[in-house]
Amino acid sequence: MRYYLILLLSEGFISLTTQDILDRELLALFYVVLNVLFFILYFYRKSEDKTLFMILVGGLMLRMAALYYDRNVAWLPFNTTDAQRFHELSVETANALPDVLLEHFTGFYSQVLGVIYYIFGPYQFWGHFLNISFVMLAATKLLDIADLMKLTLTNKKIMSFIWMFAPIPFLMSYALLREGSMYYFVVLSIYYFLKWTKDYRLFNIIMAVLSVYIGSKYHEGVIAVAVPYLYAFVFYDRQKNKIKMNGLNIACITTAFIVFLAFIGSEAGQEYIQKTNAETGGGSAYLTNLKVETPLDFLFAGPIKAVFLVYSPMPWLVRNGMDIITLLLDSSLWIYTTYLFAKNYKTIDSRYKLLMLCIILGGFVYGMGTLNTGTAIRHRNKLMAFTLVLMMAIKNNVDLDYEKREMIE
Repeated sequence: MRYYLILLLSEGFISLTTQDILDRELLALFYVVLNVLFFILYFYRKSEDKTLFMILVGGLMLRMAALYYDRNVAWLPFNTTDAQRFHELSVETANALPDVLLEHFTGFYSQVLGVIYYIFGPYQFWGHFLNISFVMLAATKLLDIADLMKLTLTNKKIMSFIWMFAPIPFLMSYALLREGSMYYFVVLSIYYFLKWTKDYRLFNIIMAVLSVYIGSKYHEGVIAVAVPYLYAFVFYDRQKNKIKMNGLNIACITTAFIVFLAFIGSEAGQEYIQKTNAETGGGSAYLTNLKVETPLDFLFAGPIKAVFLVYSPMPWLVRNGMDIITLLLDSSLWIYTTYLFAKNYKTIDSRYKLLMLCIILGGFVYGMGTLNTGTAIRHRNKLMAFTLVLMMAIKNNVDLDYEKREMIE
């Protein structure tokens, strides 16, 4: 990230100081080409073999082709009115700078993009490309995570391939939406959390929580995954590499549960509960008869809504060919990871169990406010990095155990 940040800062300085001399749009186009070359060289440096390099470059080129098609031929899925509204608000913010930083209903993302537009020019393709850049940075950070987990080269390739070519993250990465940036900060938080379980430096757990906090500025629901990080910081046994289940731990869990119940019963909690009953349209709506009106309803509905968010479309709710494709190419990742987790639970390292807790809490928070399959798919993919890392960690251990048994036999 630091090398790319230096490149972006240099480009921004040139754009600001030459805006009355050079054509800013041509300069932004030149930056796109320059940054693509940067990523190709960086992928070459990070790749252990030609196949891994081609997976990374192929994912980048596919997104660049989608960006070109979307900007010059026709809008692609997910680049809808929301994306256009983000662009319009960001242009409005850029026009108000440097006198005032406007605030809008889209909040942090439109403000950040507005500052970027102010520096580089209000060119929508540049905003799209920066989203692609964040996904590419996340891909390289996933390779760092793979090194921390000591994944085999084969499993590194599988993880990179899924990240680069899974349909929903691909569709989100070229659209002018908040997801691209959030993906990176979620991956960054996982990296620092796993690094902390290696060296227990305070800096790493601070960076893990800070990364989640920055991600939550784009969409507040992601802050839920900071809870397992903080929980681990307090109760992770460094000698035994697992969570210490003692009286203090149980007391803290009980207190947190009581505080949560108190919040749900408060006026602010009631406002949150009402969001779970919002009206929704479209044929993909689910649980329409499940009304949440009391704290008890909330506790009952939360797990159900979390399950629907993580696994939608449910097989009995499949409507058409698109739902079948989603089930096979997206939902299957979450189903398979859950299967691996349940099957190998006793042998899974505690740090990876905490990643599953991140998924559960994230699913609970996002699930409560989600009422249809389309929104569920979009929200759960904010947590995709947790699922991917967890799946590959379990798979890698299973593969190594199998190889050991083969050698013994």
